[in-house]
Amino acid sequence: MNLEIQSAKLILSVVDTETGEILTREATLGDFKEVKKTSSGSRSKKPKDTDPVAKLFLLDNKIQFNNAAVEMTGFEPETKLDIKFKKQGRMITPILCEDEKNGNRLTKTYTISCRGSRHDNLAEYGDTFEITPCEDKEGYFKLKGNIEKEDDIIDVPEEISDPETDDEGLDLNGVDSDDVDFNLI
Repeated sequence: MNLEIQSAKLILSVVDTETGEILTREATLGDFKEVKKTSSGSRSKKPKDTDPVAKLFLLDNKIQFNNAAVEMTGFEPETKLDIKFKKQGRMITPILCEDEKNGNRLTKTYTISCRGSRHDNLAEYGDTFEITPCEDKEGYFKLKGNIEKEDDIIDVPEEISDPETDDEGLDLNGVDSDDVDFNLI
């Protein structure tokens, strides 16, 4: 059986949101022609990223790499990546690295999933991060957020006294153990 469409009737119903009235329109269409659909690349393309600084952007539920970050890190899609936190001197720094066990997969559009507590922990450092390679480990990258966290600076005294060699305190030289009562009340 061969079917051929000679004409068609199109009925369009539209609701006016202000009045609640339903408007109906009818149209008769005829003389159908077969139209081949061709891909013209009419998809809206992302604006070109021209920022020369390697950056990551923390979005609602993912992390987006910019072009400079993709080039600098060399990570390929399908690589599993994770954000870890490392104490460096007096600061705690977020670090980006490969992690096949705990990482999230890098997509073809260069994003990784970042939800829940991982998102919240990273958000404390900001929503835009500059990336720099770690000096001590290849494939690891420091993330410097746009929020400076004061509570991440750990106060360390300049000199730490050693109780074994400290001259201050109790002098027990010359005290006989029979003269001291070690019973606690």
